[in-house]
Amino acid sequence: MPSPPADPMQGTGVADATTMSAMEMLSSATSAFGDVAGFCGRQPGACETAAYVAAHLEAKAKYSAKLVYEWATDTQEPAGHVVVPVEVEQTDSVQTGSLAPSNQARAAAGQSTLRLDDLIPAWRGPALPRNEG
Repeated sequence: MPSPPADPMQGTGVADATTMSAMEMLSSATSAFGDVAGFCGRQPGACETAAYVAAHLEAKAKYSAKLVYEWATDTQEPAGHVVVPVEVEQTDSVQTGSLAPSNQARAAAGQSTLRLDDLIPAWRGPALPRNEG
C-alpha cells in the first residue's frame, strides 16, 4: 500500500525507513508475525470469536456477490411483466449505421421522453425569515 508523503513538521515517534536497515526491518516483521501467530494460543476465546465473525462476514459477502451476479446476468423478464413491442423508426443506415426509436414509440412503451434538463429543478434561494410580532 502506498504511504503518505513525509511531513517534516510532524513527528510520529516511529523510526524513519531511511534510518532503519533492511535487517532491522526484517527482524521487526518476523517478531510481529511471531507475536500474531502466538496470539490464538494465549487468547483462544478471542480467536474463536474472530473466526466466527470472519466466517459470518465471508458468508454475507458471498451471498451478496451471488445476488449481484444473478441480478446482472438475469435475462428473464419478471413475472407479470408485459413486454410492449416498440416500433423503431429507421434512420439512414448508410450515414449513421444506427436505429433510433421515435418519441412516439418511446412514449407508447412507457419510457420517459424527458431530457435531463427537464428533470433538474430550478434553483430556489433560502427561505426568508418570518417576522413574528
